[in-house]
Amino acid sequence: MKLLLTKGYGHKPEGLKLLFEGKEIHVHGDSDIRTVTLKDDRKLLIAGNVIGFRGTDDSIRKVSENDYSALFLAGVSGETVRNLEGRFLMMLCSTSDASVHVFADNYGQFDCYYAFAGEKAAFACDLSLLPESPSSNGYDQVGLAHGLTVYGYRPAKKHTIYKNVRRLGVGEIAFVKPEKFEIKHSEFKPVTIVDYKEADHEHYADLFLDALRIRGSEQGNVVYLSSGWDSTSILGGLVHLFGANKVKAVIGRMRYSERAGTINPFEIERAKKVAEYYSVHLEIVEFDYTREVPKVLDHLKETMKSNFVASATIFSHGILAEHIASNFKNGESVFAGEISDGAHNLGFSQYVTIFHPVLEFREYSDKMASYLYGPTFMKAFLNGTYRKDIIYNLLRNQAEETVFDTQSKGSDIEKSKQLLASFFLRNQRLPLVSLDNMKLLTQEGGRYYSDVMESTYLEKVAQSISPDTVYSWYLYLYSSFHWQSATVATLPLTAQAYGFDIQLPFYDSHLQHFLAAMPENWGRGLDLKPTKYPLKIMLEKRIDYPLHLQVGPHSYLYDVDHTFNHSVEIANHSAFTPLFKELLSRYPYREILSPQVFDLNYIDAITDRYVSGEEITGADLNTLFPLCFLSLIGWY
Repeated sequence: MKLLLTKGYGHKPEGLKLLFEGKEIHVHGDSDIRTVTLKDDRKLLIAGNVIGFRGTDDSIRKVSENDYSALFLAGVSGETVRNLEGRFLMMLCSTSDASVHVFADNYGQFDCYYAFAGEKAAFACDLSLLPESPSSNGYDQVGLAHGLTVYGYRPAKKHTIYKNVRRLGVGEIAFVKPEKFEIKHSEFKPVTIVDYKEADHEHYADLFLDALRIRGSEQGNVVYLSSGWDSTSILGGLVHLFGANKVKAVIGRMRYSERAGTINPFEIERAKKVAEYYSVHLEIVEFDYTREVPKVLDHLKETMKSNFVASATIFSHGILAEHIASNFKNGESVFAGEISDGAHNLGFSQYVTIFHPVLEFREYSDKMASYLYGPTFMKAFLNGTYRKDIIYNLLRNQAEETVFDTQSKGSDIEKSKQLLASFFLRNQRLPLVSLDNMKLLTQEGGRYYSDVMESTYLEKVAQSISPDTVYSWYLYLYSSFHWQSATVATLPLTAQAYGFDIQLPFYDSHLQHFLAAMPENWGRGLDLKPTKYPLKIMLEKRIDYPLHLQVGPHSYLYDVDHTFNHSVEIANHSAFTPLFKELLSRYPYREILSPQVFDLNYIDAITDRYVSGEEITGADLNTLFPLCFLSLIGWY
């Protein structure tokens, strides 16, 4: 029996990977992989970015080699992994018994792929490192169904688009020995909603600033800036901690088509004013899709293909990453405000639930949408009185031409599963929205998709969830769904492709714990407190922040023109349009989509209309758009 630390195998030598064959285990990490020798001579291979070590109290500090030795002295468990902050993948190798533990960070931010072929097994940090083609056994129709129907455009965490390749799920740890392989599941322990008091605002502010401090750098800090609360709060917090001379910002000016012009004028102008307020230098980068497809595609295409990531954010995040790599080379930390919406208000914080000229009402309509997934409505849903709920009926009536299911007559577990499915497995987020709205799938395909996804991700949650723990479970599931999706994964992957790490401070474990227990009346329900309530109170009372600038249209043209749509401009009127038409004219998706699961005639009909020159909008564009980008990035 052997455990070999090798120079590499497979399609290319770079990366972190493990090959298990017969009585030998080969482990390889390239020069970018950090290797730590523990006190007992075990080797710890680390890919990604370990930010810090959590002590027994709330403190966090940079992790040392002694910390690793002490932490893994008794082995690897979910509890030990939770002591480490960051986005990383690790392999702990013991030559004494030829064993390897493979695990990612607590939220599964760093993907670990694994595949089987006969008696062989392989683990790797991206698909290109596997010793055989990921598609050798065909394509996973459930992964494809989720990636093409649910916003985020990527399979859920444990899935890929390939039958023979899976990913370690959140909290899963692979244990490999010669002639033995198993995956251990770390039990998630939900937290109960707490009735927060005034003093908890100070606690939130402490956690937020600590999350920035440990991720920040005295060499400088750069923020991917929008004009919204999340990135501007990070900007203000970094200035508070490091001073304005150690903070810079970058923003993209979006020009998707000649006819629309700059589509985020409100965002640009407000970002300028915020930067001026803090005396922070703001660099404006052009996202111009009017003349040519951005050249970053050449650099990023293989990275995205090897992580099956296909969305428009490849380009916006990629252009920003290229700019950072070219202009900031002094060890600066780079920040983005992603996932804050989901963490604070379950993703309903974009002012789009009900379009109305009064921005304050649009914000309240977002609160109404998050209320429908909060503890008060869940109680009504379980006891059957939800149909009398005024807010539910208002938002349901707004969803014209939407098909709704009948509530289950079964147990509370079945009802909870329906509520969870409507949140994570549908293309519209309203309780009881039916799978029948996903026209992309056949009836047989819809049932198959639903059965597999519910049994894989929702069944155990439905058995344990309650109104008192509902927020904790949502945030836990988010890491298997939207927070690892193509619209979010492009941030770390594009940064990685250009040689740096990106910091997402709202993924800080103590902030996550605080928000998992945050009560409904802190901006998530029908109270009059604003969305992102603790964040805004911190900005008002704890740090210097220009609250007077957060007025007027939010960011984009659709803030004043409800008919405007980003996807319409990119698909129909940008430099991507002829490329998409040329790609789809060959119906490439037929190579990977099963006619039993997907309604290929429906897809072909939309494709034919598009290729012939018709402008595609509405639900048909929702079908077409992810196919455009998947066809652009390609597959194995």
